[in-house]
Amino acid sequence: MAKRSTRKRSKSAKGKNTLDKVDRLSGLPHEILTDILTLLPTKDAITTSVLSSKWISMWTFANVLDFPNNSPSITENNFVEIFNSILAERKSNCIKRLSLCFEACYNPNLVVEVISMAINQKVKEVNLILNPFEVNLPSQLFTCKTLTVLELVGSFEYLQISYVHLPSLKILHINLLCFVEDATLMKLFSGCPVLEELIYEDVIFKHASSFEISVPTLKRLTVRNSDKTLNINTPLLQYLLLDHTKATDYAIRNMNNLKEAYTNIYFESEEGEEQENIPNLFIGIQKTQFLSFDVISTEVLINACIEFPTFHNLGHLQLYLNSLDSYFLVELLLEKCPNLKCLEIIKVNELTDTDIKWTQPNILVPTCLSSHLTTFIFKDYEGTTDEFELISYILESGNVLKRTTIYFQSSWDPTMASDDVSRLCSLQRASIENKTNYVFQS
Repeated sequence: MAKRSTRKRSKSAKGKNTLDKVDRLSGLPHEILTDILTLLPTKDAITTSVLSSKWISMWTFANVLDFPNNSPSITENNFVEIFNSILAERKSNCIKRLSLCFEACYNPNLVVEVISMAINQKVKEVNLILNPFEVNLPSQLFTCKTLTVLELVGSFEYLQISYVHLPSLKILHINLLCFVEDATLMKLFSGCPVLEELIYEDVIFKHASSFEISVPTLKRLTVRNSDKTLNINTPLLQYLLLDHTKATDYAIRNMNNLKEAYTNIYFESEEGEEQENIPNLFIGIQKTQFLSFDVISTEVLINACIEFPTFHNLGHLQLYLNSLDSYFLVELLLEKCPNLKCLEIIKVNELTDTDIKWTQPNILVPTCLSSHLTTFIFKDYEGTTDEFELISYILESGNVLKRTTIYFQSSWDPTMASDDVSRLCSLQRASIENKTNYVFQS
């Protein structure tokens, strides 16, 4: 019996080794394998040709050309040779996505040739990150009927473009572009009748007069720019991100459908007059349902002491703070959020050593705290007096609070924080339904 059992185990082990050697990947259908290759940079897809005879030409059927910046095999000397070889060996008669990312001007004419070829093959997505790279892009790029995504990062000249019509374009990302005048960029916007997402950052104008982002179909807008004047007219917008943008002269209209707004605004200390223009921004976004202030924004707003409009639709307020100013938080901000249901405060690093300290507010408890706030979140608690008093105020004022979550700073050891947790647990709560959780972050 012992020998028979040993024989069975040996056969079983042999069968397992056989299974381990089965190339299940190569057994997949041809269409699935080519789809997998489209997820790789073209250089990596080509290297799969050494796997087996089946893989020798597999990459040539992939409908994506992707050359990221980390392609050391492509140099100025072999650029033309490599590209021409790849284009000659490709068997796919269509290009779904073209991605070119270069930090040097190898051969502008060849780049234009590749772009034109992709357009002729009904490309859907074009990502060009070419910097520094001065090239006149082919005019057919701006009349491509199949293009749905266009990313232009670099230094491009639109001098030769007289007409823009991109009937399928839904996503447009422009960065570090140099236009003759702002009218050219507005022409680009107007030539995209179904545009839904725009990322507009670090655009440099040679001549600017009355630039406006006016796109009636736009749903998502990201702005990273230091424009002195910014006019936005987007009636269907649902998502707005102002990231590291100067708080100067804003004119924001028709944002009745706004659901999310993220603000990271700033102004130079010597430009005090800019503070007077900040309210224009918040008047434009006052119908948002979610509002987030970056730590830079809260510093700007605390110093400006502006009068906020009333945010009637606001249900979730997210604040990144490095100082706890009761006047700003309660009297200027929460007082203007009558229907707020969720307040999320994220403390950034250690609280700054400033003259601003938490003091008991001098006004009646804001309506949102007494009647609507159901969720309170405080992140990166480190046990300062200001933090403790702020949390105490919220818990004592939150008549309908149902959930409070306090995240301790990651440096805290749960076994050493029992006294701090006990102290927080002892705080008076206006709502008997308020369940408090204490979370220690790893």
